[in-house]
Amino acid sequence: METLGNTSLLYRKKIGYFASSKIASLSVLPTLDWAAEVAKRDDVAIVSGFHSKMEREVLDFLLRGKCGIICVLAREIYKKIPNKFQAAFESNRVLFISPCKTSATMASRRLCQRRNEYVASIADELVFSSLSLDRSLYSLSVCSKAVRKP
Repeated sequence: METLGNTSLLYRKKIGYFASSKIASLSVLPTLDWAAEVAKRDDVAIVSGFHSKMEREVLDFLLRGKCGIICVLAREIYKKIPNKFQAAFESNRVLFISPCKTSATMASRRLCQRRNEYVASIADELVFSSLSLDRSLYSLSVCSKAVRKP
């Protein structure tokens, strides 16, 4: 496992966040409201891959807030901090984790599944934007600890 950033974020309450690539349109506004509220908290860290479109929209809210951000990558660790993370990274609000030993620079389906399992394993609570029986995230919600929707 490789890390880059503030590892003390791992000692905060960690909320794992997931959104499938296809989510119900009725989930969008409640999710963004949740993101705006949780972004104000400096006692939690949001853990996600921030890979799907909705996850990236939530990330934009989080980056403007005070909460910690733990970005779990399904690829090798960044060599250079992406610009959108720069200010939060310099404020010690970001940790990048690459849990898989890989030299991949792009995420594969298998690596994404392993990333999602890792996010669920370290989170104290899980939040899903929407769940559907036919999506791969559903199995995580069934087998996991405290689960809720925004």
